[in-house]
Formats: sequence, C-alpha cells, structure tokens
Amino acid sequence: MKDVLLVSPFFYPEPISTGKYNSLIAQEIEGSADSVDVLCSHPIYPKWEVEVTDKQLDNVKAIRGGSWLKFPKNALLRRAVLEVWFLFYVTHKLFFSRKRYSHIVAIFPPSLFQLCIPLFKKKAKVVGIVHDLQGVYAKRDANVIKKIIFGAIKFFESIAFKSCDQLIFLSEDMKRVAIAEYDLNKDKSVVHYPFVTIDNFKNSNKLTSIIPDDAISLVYSGALGEKQAPKKLASFLSFAVSNNSNINAYIFSQGPEFEELKKQFPLIDFYSLVEEAQLPELLLRSSIQVIPQESGTSDGSLPSKLPNLLASKCKILCITDPGSELVRLLDAYSRAEVSHEWDNSKLFELTKILLAKENIDSDDQELLDMFTKKSLVERILG
Repeated sequence: MKDVLLVSPFFYPEPISTGKYNSLIAQEIEGSADSVDVLCSHPIYPKWEVEVTDKQLDNVKAIRGGSWLKFPKNALLRRAVLEVWFLFYVTHKLFFSRKRYSHIVAIFPPSLFQLCIPLFKKKAKVVGIVHDLQGVYAKRDANVIKKIIFGAIKFFESIAFKSCDQLIFLSEDMKRVAIAEYDLNKDKSVVHYPFVTIDNFKNSNKLTSIIPDDAISLVYSGALGEKQAPKKLASFLSFAVSNNSNINAYIFSQGPEFEELKKQFPLIDFYSLVEEAQLPELLLRSSIQVIPQESGTSDGSLPSKLPNLLASKCKILCITDPGSELVRLLDAYSRAEVSHEWDNSKLFELTKILLAKENIDSDDQELLDMFTKKSLVERILG
C-alpha cells in the first residue's frame, strides 16, 4: 500500500508559487498511490489573509486548519506566526491520526513542523522538497537582529533537512549551498527542477482591456516579497515608462508589498493576479516578462514560474547574481537578457535590446526538457 501524506501550509486553491506546485504534485502522486492526504492551511498566499474554503481536488483529501489565523504586516513576524502555528497544527493532527502512511512529503519552507514528523511516523519514508533556503539569507543582511533570527532559522532548517530520508532541491545551486552550509549527506540530496504547469498556450482575448494587442508591455507577475526586491523592481518599471512613452509597465500581484507599491508608483499599472485560465494569455501578451531577484539571494531559490516563461517563448529580462544557476539557464535561452545589478539606465538599455530582438522560432526545446514532472513521482515513491 502506498498511502502518501503531503505536508505544507500552502495548497489548492492558492493560485501561485508553492501552493500551485504542491497541488500539481499531489495530483501527479495520486495516479500512482492508493491515497493522498494533505495537511495544510486554508489559502493564505499571496495576500497573507486566510480565505476559508472547502474546495478539494479529485481523489486528494486536504485536511485544513488555521481558519482563525491573523498575520501581521511585518514579513518576519508573518513567517514566525506561520512556523509556530503549523508546527502545533501538524503535531496535533499526527498525534491523533490512526492512518499509517508509507510516504510523507514535507515541503520546505516552513520547516519547524518537520521536528515532530519523525516522532510519530518512524516507519514512513520521508521526502523533503526544498523551495527556499531561508537560513542562507542571514549572510547578506547587516542587521544584527535579522542575523540572529535567520541564524535560528538555519539551525532548525538543518535539523529538518537531516531528518529526511531524501531531499529534493529545485536547483543545483540550492543543493550545493545546502550541502555545504547544513552539512548534509550528498547521497540523500538530488535535484529536480520546477516543472511547466501550463498545457496549452493560447490567446483567449480575455485581457485585451488590460494589455491591448498593440501595447509594448513590460510585465512582472507573481508574488512580491523580499526576494523580488519590490521597490527596486517598481523603480525600474517607472524609469522605463518615463523614458519611453510607448512602454506600459504592469505588476500583477497581491499582498501588503503590492498595496504599498500602488501608492508610491503611479506610472505603473497594478492588477491582481489573473485567473489560472488566463495565465497563458498574460504570458503571450507580455512583450517582456521581468524576473527580479534581490542581490545575494540567487543561491537560496530558483523562480518557480521560470518553466512557464520558457514554455511560452516570451522574452525575459532577469536581474540576478553573477554566476548563478539562473544565469546559466537563461544563457541557453534565445530570448533573455540578464543584468547583475539594479541600475535603471542599464536595465532600460537591455529592455531596448530585447524589444528589438526578432521573434525567431529558435529551438529551446533541449532547455525546456529539463523542466518536467515525469521523474519526480518516481523519486518520491521509489
């Protein structure tokens, strides 16, 4: 019997990032398992507001908690509330659970909840999937308090990672850094890139009122947190619009940082995240999609939306650290330009280069083949 438990606060019907990823994994596992349960929260991301729901995926049982949760505006405090609450929630559910799971899939971050899993499910194979290395961010911050906090996060992440039978990282850089920083077992650590989540790219003409057919559109879509350098991103988008009246700049997102940017940058068009069915059209209508990364964060994560951007064949402007894995991947993509610094003038020059590039149907398939789901379930259930 293969009874699988997936553990993460982020799950369906959350529209982006880890919630979307976890939902697709659960559906993929369901085809090869006898049952799939998910310990999760009601949707909270990216607004950081609980949206109570009873929605379920077919043949996947979501066991939800935290309908009463309230998250503070401060990003560190939000994470602290999430970590502590989910630890107690998972501990409570596993303590009273009578079901025997053969496999447990723990999605990090958060990571504190993993402290309780070995206490209750000793016979299960525990597989950890690591989306972000929160502890590595301490090195780039001069704030003493933040260094202490991230140091504590790193300590608990290390315990969580080492308690897994196998760790799956979303990039080679993450794996390399984690093995070195957390003293992990190399034999238990593997890489599986995030995967394409869109089956068919077509223009349904539902977004023409937002991005007209003839618009030059500079677009960021997705979550806005510290990793995405929101104010630097908005500053560049405003600079581009002010220096070329033919360019329209868009941010599609939600959450506290999104609301703050709306007040400060009037030259940018702000919209909530589009519905899942309209995401293919948004990518097709984007003259350029921007991938922003705060300096010093590239080793900690790989953008989960990258596979969809590549599959859509849209042009990409990326700001990331030199020598990062993201740079190496985009170097193999014919429609990308990469900058290693947040210099608005230089970014605008790269924007002009991208806009001038012809949309030749070059063969990027070899790169795209690296972003599939087919071997992930085998690694989890094997």
